[in-house]
Amino acid sequence: MTYHSTSLRIFGIKIILLFSVVASITLNGCTNTATKVADLQTAKPAETTLKVHDHRSPATVIKTSDSLIYQSPIFISYVDHTKRGAGVVSFILNVQDRLDIWNMDETKFGEIVLNEDLTYFTLNMPKKIIARRLIPEFDFAAFDFDAEKPDTNKEYVIIYVNKEKRKVRKSDLEFTFSPGH
Repeated sequence: MTYHSTSLRIFGIKIILLFSVVASITLNGCTNTATKVADLQTAKPAETTLKVHDHRSPATVIKTSDSLIYQSPIFISYVDHTKRGAGVVSFILNVQDRLDIWNMDETKFGEIVLNEDLTYFTLNMPKKIIARRLIPEFDFAAFDFDAEKPDTNKEYVIIYVNKEKRKVRKSDLEFTFSPGH
């Protein structure tokens, strides 16, 4: 397969995804189950109600004080409005890189992998994530977490996910740290 045909294939997939998103937004806008953006913008954070479609049930209602930043049929991420730690760490994922997130007791919390065809990420994460900014879409990818200073721990970067401390092994990925918020 040549570079040209590969790029055409990727372009075609992106067009199909764009069409799917537009169709989904149009269909959701025509039903009573979609929450209007204006309602979300005027609501107080503690009173915000988001109605989320799930392919397994007609409608799931989630009440949260955090803002929706990304949604797919299997994964939802929210911005954490409470600033935690000493700054923000941003992880950089290259092809086949794996962002392994560990609980403080050494059990696995979840993982994200950039697949080799660069069209999507494989996720093994809880359905709902609250972080600084987590967007697992290749064109808009962001893996930003509130964090402690990297020199706090010799082996791990201490991050906050779902309002709790977690950790990522420093040697596994490239990352940048921005102090403050």
